[in-house]
Amino acid sequence: MNIVCIRGDGDSPGEDIVDALLSSVEAGLSRGRAELDQGALADQQDLTVILADYRLGTIIEVDDSEIGRWRGKIIGVSHSASIDGEGNLSGETKLTVRKPR
Repeated sequence: MNIVCIRGDGDSPGEDIVDALLSSVEAGLSRGRAELDQGALADQQDLTVILADYRLGTIIEVDDSEIGRWRGKIIGVSHSASIDGEGNLSGETKLTVRKPR
């Protein structure tokens, strides 16, 4: 069986998957998608946003002025907050996002 799974421009091929247990087209497609989702063909992006509630595993859409709009999966979240001398609260959320190529 020969199945080709392509995302984006399809210009970053991954390794061939050889598995005797993949006996149907549906299983092969599912495995291909899973391999792509695991990040073999993904870049990691770090984003800083206002203090907000984001959860690991959430798919978000980013509107980036340099590379355009893209979607990615949150793989890391870090919150920080501080209070200045006048009692004003400020905070930010840092996200690590896996962005498919």
